Amino acid sequence: MKTILLIGAGRMGGAMLRGWLTALKMPVNLIVVDPHNQPVLDELVEAPVPGKTYSYYKDAGAIPKGIVADALVLATKPQMVADAIRSVAPHITGQTVLASVAAGIATDTIAGAAQNTDAAVRIMPNIGAMVGHSASAGFANPAVTADQKALIEALFASFGVFSWLENEEQLHTVTALSGSGPAYYFALCEAMTEAAKSMGLPADVARDLAIGTVVAAGRLLEQTADPTHLRETVTSPNGTTHAGLMAMAQDEALQNLAAATLKAAHDRSIELA
Repeated sequence: MKTILLIGAGRMGGAMLRGWLTALKMPVNLIVVDPHNQPVLDELVEAPVPGKTYSYYKDAGAIPKGIVADALVLATKPQMVADAIRSVAPHITGQTVLASVAAGIATDTIAGAAQNTDAAVRIMPNIGAMVGHSASAGFANPAVTADQKALIEALFASFGVFSWLENEEQLHTVTALSGSGPAYYFALCEAMTEAAKSMGLPADVARDLAIGTVVAAGRLLEQTADPTHLRETVTSPNGTTHAGLMAMAQDEALQNLAAATLKAAHDRSIELA
């Protein structure tokens, strides 16, 4: 049984913990440390999860001696990562892989805060983790073994989709695409709602139809991960959908908007790193 030590049980940490308890297909010993949030097991899941053990500590110093983490997952604020690693130093050995979801903290910094291991992974999940549908990507430094990569992938794939990156710089693009991406879809939903209202639909009808359409499109993409095929399927030649798409494609407006949006977020990610 693998021991997973999670530091930070706020919005993201709590979402990851819920995913591990309910969907992770392997037995694990889950240990959570958070001085502010106390995740209660029966609030996280409706029924006890077979094959998994769970314990919570307000202070890292209260973790029983002799426990060694196979993975230390850090879901803290970026400025707290190094102190968090040092706080559980007695539970880190050469077999431990450090995994951080804190934005902007490089793997060199993560590994440098630990004395007993150099294996570090940096991961960017997104808000979809709260509903078990995160789109996550990670970079592992050269010290991470194949078995450690498999463990991290299993953890983060349990609450969504997960991809490995070839280099750490790609995380800036991931931040722009999937990290910030949900907000772009929310903004489009808002804009479509307002446009429908201006054309005469009642506000509640416009909202419900706009939201329902986004949800339906997402579920279709889950089943058929080919947006081009789906777009072509719903578009009849010279029909209403075709007319709307032609308006979006005028002067490559949609492509230019998407490129500008991602570039702005990508560049800001670099500035904040």
